[in-house]
Amino acid sequence: MTMRCWVAAGLAAVLVCGAGLAAGGSVYVFTSFRGDGDGLHLAVSEDGYRWAEIAGVLLEPKVGGGLMRDPHIVRGPDGVFRMVWTTGWSDKGIGYAASRDLKTWTEQRYLGVMEDAAGVRNCWAPETFYDEGRGEYIITWSSDVEGRFAETVSKDRMNNRTYFVRTKDFETFSKAEVFFDPGFDHIDATIVKAGGRYVLTIKEGDRQRRGIWGPVWQATAEDVRGPYRLIEKPVLTARAEGPTVARIGEDYVMYVDYYTHGRYGALRTRDFETWTDVSDEVSAVRGQRHGTVLSVEQAVAEGLKGQAQRMPPGYHADPHIAVFGDTYYIYPTTDGSEGWASRSFSCMSSKDLVHWKNHGVILWLGVDVAWADRHAWAPAIASKGGKYYFYTSSAQNIGVAVAEKPWGPFVDPLGRPLVARGDFAGQAIDPMVFVDDDGAAYFYWGQGNCYVVRLNEDMISFDRKAVRRITPPGYNEGAFVIKRRGVYYLMWSEYDTRDPRYSVAYGRSDSPLGPFEKAAENPILKGEGLVKGAGHHSVVQVPGRDEWFIAYHRFAIPDGTGYKRETCISPMRFNEDGTIRRVDVFEAAALE
Repeated sequence: MTMRCWVAAGLAAVLVCGAGLAAGGSVYVFTSFRGDGDGLHLAVSEDGYRWAEIAGVLLEPKVGGGLMRDPHIVRGPDGVFRMVWTTGWSDKGIGYAASRDLKTWTEQRYLGVMEDAAGVRNCWAPETFYDEGRGEYIITWSSDVEGRFAETVSKDRMNNRTYFVRTKDFETFSKAEVFFDPGFDHIDATIVKAGGRYVLTIKEGDRQRRGIWGPVWQATAEDVRGPYRLIEKPVLTARAEGPTVARIGEDYVMYVDYYTHGRYGALRTRDFETWTDVSDEVSAVRGQRHGTVLSVEQAVAEGLKGQAQRMPPGYHADPHIAVFGDTYYIYPTTDGSEGWASRSFSCMSSKDLVHWKNHGVILWLGVDVAWADRHAWAPAIASKGGKYYFYTSSAQNIGVAVAEKPWGPFVDPLGRPLVARGDFAGQAIDPMVFVDDDGAAYFYWGQGNCYVVRLNEDMISFDRKAVRRITPPGYNEGAFVIKRRGVYYLMWSEYDTRDPRYSVAYGRSDSPLGPFEKAAENPILKGEGLVKGAGHHSVVQVPGRDEWFIAYHRFAIPDGTGYKRETCISPMRFNEDGTIRRVDVFEAAALE
């Protein structure tokens, strides 16, 4: 076995590898992400076992492949928090940003650590360590490089090794070199100092097609730069990834991401030989994914609580806007990937339509929904009887989930689609539910064809024989219905969402079941100048007022496409005769 490893020590009392409970005035912080990689999430704990989430997404990804997975934060001797993360599945670099308070971050940078190497397939799960003795940082990550380590090339799994660069200032970097080669494919390298030795933890690669899951291994060294010896017995053989180790009291606790089950587990040791499963003692945040633990002053953690954000500048499309009580909510598609490959849904809330709080992932396909694991598109929300019904486009089926609060947690009451692919002509996507003044709920959906049916009282079923096709001229997708002064308005998007001409039109009727007569003056929303592809909208009325706002997406400015879209909100006004005026795409929403 060939083994080469260069490692840097963690910061005392910064990476949690020092004293037991966080020092007086300090707390533990757990970094994580949700879904495919929506951004930086943080949780806090006083004892390292019971974790409370800091609400919202603190930083959304802007560089590389547009993801933020595996966020790792270390604090240097200058007091600056430095974060690195995975930016994409096949990127040749990683993300980097810095902060002094974990709230305000420097402009994100893409560090092309493997751009000069040929055959690089990925850069995953980076971590940063500060080597006090040498006064430098070491950044590690996993890469599979074509042509290297030929003896372990396999059709069953990748061929990752851990690589590293050194830097003193995050401006200039050494050339990437192999960090650790235990003789097999592995990812998720992480280091902790335990007494007078260093412990390196890695996750061996899975052979998924054969149903063989790689164990979690550890190696030890007397010196921070090795040589490292692999401990003969693995720590964990269950299907897990993303290990991180922290010292809690006299113990060392290894947290692991049971990613196929959507939960975290933990094991505890004092000697790195005998491990006890303590998952039942740990209360991690529901849905959190691969992160690491550090210690911060209580004042830093307090500064994070209750933080409200403007609508995140990341890529979001197909927004469904709604108002419950005095709070507005937006439920979008997470955008930014070719083929719209998101697997999760998120939620944002605001009191004034200007300052937004991101609640993060509220429903995850493949975890919360067992029958679909891809293509999380165009959701909708409706409320009735004190419950919230979340309708989703999931793998070209329409599903429904139910919650007690607008931000969840949502559960799938059916265990199957509400409308399955192939049940009706056209794509089973873009659901919308309109609840009339008498409490009757009407369900609209479809791409290529527009359908409507009255829902049963349970809001999760309907009479299939009662379904009507009400497709108006020019209709493509994104049906949305409102009622004003006794008149029902059916609105929809025309052209393809990747077409710069994508736009919104409408028709009117005296019944929610139609037929709807298309208005002469259409479209009422379309691109202009730099604004292109404006469509797939939703509309909200300010409670108690004849004041309306339209939420929609457009190609992100300046370099957006039909796969890179951003959400906007503008006022929507009516003429005296009830027709809708053309929306000014340069006018932003704000409540008086």
